[in-house]
Amino acid sequence: MFRRFFYMTNLVLRAHVFNWFWRSKSKRRAVRRDVLSSVIPGYLKHYLPAAEFVKETPVIKDDANEKIYSLWLQGEDAAPALVKACARSVRRNCTQELVVLDKKSLFDKIDLPGVIVDKYNQGKIAHAHFADIARVELLHNHGGFWLDATGFVTSPIPDWIINEDFFVYLAGSDTSYKFAYSFMQNCFIRARKGSYLLDAWRAMILEYWKKEPKNFDYFMHQLMFKTLVENDPRAMEYFAKMPHVAQDPTHALWWKYRDMPFDKALFDKVTSGAFFQKTAYKDATNPIPGSFVDVMIKM
Repeated sequence: MFRRFFYMTNLVLRAHVFNWFWRSKSKRRAVRRDVLSSVIPGYLKHYLPAAEFVKETPVIKDDANEKIYSLWLQGEDAAPALVKACARSVRRNCTQELVVLDKKSLFDKIDLPGVIVDKYNQGKIAHAHFADIARVELLHNHGGFWLDATGFVTSPIPDWIINEDFFVYLAGSDTSYKFAYSFMQNCFIRARKGSYLLDAWRAMILEYWKKEPKNFDYFMHQLMFKTLVENDPRAMEYFAKMPHVAQDPTHALWWKYRDMPFDKALFDKVTSGAFFQKTAYKDATNPIPGSFVDVMIKM
């Protein structure tokens, strides 16, 4: 616990207390980003030995039978309209079967250590972080693809992604984005069964949640991946071979255009840079009639 207190104190002092108030807003944000992206991985290095014990197994290439997994704890039928529209978009555009799991069916697909399940049931692991654990466990067990329930798909998953043993989008190049320190995004993951990057990342995540009482940061799982690929020799080698593609095209539509009047030509242009767009269901509870979000829900 002293170690956790030391790193958390260091983070607070450097990111806030000594991040001088007379600096510009953009400068203060940049300082916070740099501190978070260095201090948190420093803390998470403690779990690198879990990755070192992972034994590599042959990667299973079974692309024809792979599925796209998603999770809505209350079940797809009880999901908000936007989430249902996202599921329809996957089924409309992708050849892979979409499996939308709920709180019950999820445990038919994964088998987590009891101590982690207990912490989740006790509220010590938030829903968002439990979903982070679940997606990695699903792909470890079955291989295939993970897509957040709020991923709106506009075209098939590209072959160049399907052909990778492991792929994730990296954090965008727009440094004004307040969460740019997350290093990578995990709303979409491609992982064949047996991928070392996936299995080593999983080992660190499980070891953390077996021992720690709560999360260290909202993006701690993403930063755990950063810690892995910047320090573990095997992970460094595999990560260097993975295509390094920024998440920016997957975030091009929603936050800029969602409330604007729908324009088909603009929609096609903006969505052409990636096969899906990240959305947020809380922004779609009362859509403006005729807006991008309104039309997307009705597609």
